Amino acid sequence: MRSTRPRAANEAATTEPDGESAIDVVSGVETSARGGARRGGNAREGNTAANGANQAEVGRAARYMRELIKNQVNANHLARAGSVTDSSVLRRKGRLKEQDALIEFIVDLHKTHTTEEVFSKVEGWIDEILEVPKEKRRFSKLSRMVPAVGFFFHRLPLVKALREYDEFSSLSKRRYVLPNFAEVRHILNIAQVHASSKDVRLVTFDADGTLYADGMHFEDDNKMIERIMQFMELGIHVAIVTAAGYPGEPSKFEGRLKGLVDAFAAQKLPKEVREKFHVMGGECNYLLRVNDDYRLEFVPSTEWHTEHMYDWRDNDDVRQFLDRAEDFLTSYAKNLGVQVDVLRKEYAVGVIPQSDTIYENLEEIALACQAELSDSKIPFCAFNGGNDVFVDVGNKHIGLQALMKYLNVAGSQTLHVGDRFTLTGNDAKVREAASILWVASPDETTFFMRLLYRDILNARVL
Repeated sequence: MRSTRPRAANEAATTEPDGESAIDVVSGVETSARGGARRGGNAREGNTAANGANQAEVGRAARYMRELIKNQVNANHLARAGSVTDSSVLRRKGRLKEQDALIEFIVDLHKTHTTEEVFSKVEGWIDEILEVPKEKRRFSKLSRMVPAVGFFFHRLPLVKALREYDEFSSLSKRRYVLPNFAEVRHILNIAQVHASSKDVRLVTFDADGTLYADGMHFEDDNKMIERIMQFMELGIHVAIVTAAGYPGEPSKFEGRLKGLVDAFAAQKLPKEVREKFHVMGGECNYLLRVNDDYRLEFVPSTEWHTEHMYDWRDNDDVRQFLDRAEDFLTSYAKNLGVQVDVLRKEYAVGVIPQSDTIYENLEEIALACQAELSDSKIPFCAFNGGNDVFVDVGNKHIGLQALMKYLNVAGSQTLHVGDRFTLTGNDAKVREAASILWVASPDETTFFMRLLYRDILNARVL
């Protein structure tokens, strides 16, 4: 059984529990990590001297990315070379899954600039934004060129991230094939990992499509179980921020996260580690923690609700708002010829197609609902869940802000990982509260969390 004591930083910097190679922080040279089996009995990959020599030639980002692409090729049974756009989610939902003003701007810059020039310029423009007061940032050069650029909490080492990614992709050497959306997103993510690792105190995750596949649950063989516990043992708070809401039924939250909660119990995590984990459900309406029996329990609202939340949560306005949302969802679905079932909850209402429909119709319903309800005094989130469309009272921005206040963590110390940052995604609002990593699959989440964990270890030793 794995020790539950927090690992010392200097101890963890030279060996990693899952058998990866480690960095000698004094010389900067990679050394081979200890051998042995992984949790669950899986054999350690790359255990030969030849593999070790090959891995030493490239950085961790390149090695991890090669593993990610290999996993996608195997999962999708591709009889060709792999691509960073091979995620089954992207292949199913196509272009509508890839919408972002900054990333599209960066892609377009490659028509007139080299890749090095592009990322060097964008890095400088972000530095400029951070040098001016928040209230004047909209007048910065990048904000004028990309009005919807969003908020930055850190300087992003984009040129460094590009060079790491180049070891895998040879992106800067390509002459005829410009970087695509997924490649630019990956480089931004790598840069954000490096920036956040220095002072991160809270890592939050979306659930479906981020920690596990859409519509599935957290199983006991999920690769993120080990990583989540590693973060908690380093004293970093971890939270799952999800749209799923089950008022008065913590067991239903447990059912979605059974593999993870069971792992906490199996490892007998001590209280000081266990208290680092929370679940924010219903976007912002329910907060749960792990009790002494390794079960999820609700945190009393008086302990974490903000004053702003009391203004709109418990009154007739919420019921009337949900009635209005339900009427519009059903009528608009009928207008598109989509037959739906209605699911009404305490703080949410949604429509679920009764038979197969196209993703674009769900996107249309979500956008139309956002427009229709835009004059509401009740904060809300209308989003395309991939297989349904829901309107939730509140949003993840409100939930994350409440969680950060409860844990006494700043936005610059928080990193949110999600897969829905598009106009109809329920992760989009989080950009205003914390730094973000945009992933397209659970495999990508594992990839970036491996990078983050190693960066945190090396930052603490150095």
